[in-house]
Amino acid sequence: MFSRRKKIYFKLTPQRKNNKVLYFKRKALANPFFKKKRAPIIKLPALSFRVKLIILEIIVLVIGLIWFLFFSSVFIINNIIINGAQKISKNEVTTLLWQQTNRGLGFKKNIFLFNEGNFIKQLNEKYCLDDLSITKSLPETIVITFKEKTNSAIWLENEKYYYIDNSANLIEQVDPLSIKGKNYPLIDNQGEALVVDKKVNISLEKIKFILTLFEKFKEKPYNFTIDRFVLENDDKTIKAAVLNGPAILFNTGEDPDKQFIKLDTIINDKLKTDFLKRNVIDLRYGDRVYYR
Repeated sequence: MFSRRKKIYFKLTPQRKNNKVLYFKRKALANPFFKKKRAPIIKLPALSFRVKLIILEIIVLVIGLIWFLFFSSVFIINNIIINGAQKISKNEVTTLLWQQTNRGLGFKKNIFLFNEGNFIKQLNEKYCLDDLSITKSLPETIVITFKEKTNSAIWLENEKYYYIDNSANLIEQVDPLSIKGKNYPLIDNQGEALVVDKKVNISLEKIKFILTLFEKFKEKPYNFTIDRFVLENDDKTIKAAVLNGPAILFNTGEDPDKQFIKLDTIINDKLKTDFLKRNVIDLRYGDRVYYR
C-alpha cells in the first residue's frame, strides 16, 4: 500500500542482450487515492465603468493635492520674522535659514518640508539662546523666537575676549576695544586653558564667587579700581588686580563677606594711604591678613 502522496522511483538498471547494454526505466507511481489539491482561484468581481471612474478621480485628486501642498508656489517660504534679536544680527539668522532651504533640489523652500528641528540645532550651535522656538505660519511665513543669554562677565584667555553668562557659556567673541566702560567683571585666565567648544570649563561656584566680589567692590567707597580678576592654577584662589595697586587674594572656599570685613579693616586701620603702595594683600587664611 502506498503512503499518502508518496511517489516511488526506480533506478535505471542495465541489462545485457546480444552483447549490448540496455537500460530500462520504470515510471514513477503515485497513489491514485490522493490527488494534489489546487489552491482555489478567487475571481474578483468585474468593476463597472462608474467605479473605475471614481477610482481614477481619487488618484488624480491625491496627486493634485500632493502637488499643491509640496510643489506649487503657494507654500514657498517668502517671509521670515525674527523676535528677540538684540546683539545677534537678524540678517545673519535669515541668511542661515536660506542656506538650509537652498540645499538639495530646492524642495526645502516649501514650508511643509522645512526642517525646523535641524535649524534649531544649527542656531544653538552658533549662538547662546534661551527659549528658542520656530513656528510655521501658513502659507509662507517662518517665525523664529528666542531670548539671548545675558552677559555676566568678560572672559580673557589666550588673548581672546568672550562674553559669558552666569553659567559659564560663551556667548560671543568680542573686540577688546569695545569692552572699556562695560559694567561686567573681566576674568583673566592665566592658568590652564578652560575654553572648550562654547563653554568655559569652570565651576559655577567660582563664577558666582567672582560676580559677588565684583558687586561688593562696586558697593564699597574705595579709592581704587579693580582692573580684573585673575585665575591661575590654584583652584581655591581668586586674585583681584587693583589698577596701579596690589593684588588682593581671596579664598573661594571661605565666606566672601568675612574676607571683605578683613579687607576693610586692613585698609581703614593699618594701611590707609599706603594701600596702593603694597604688592599683595592676602585674605585667604582665617582671621589673619598678610600683606607686603
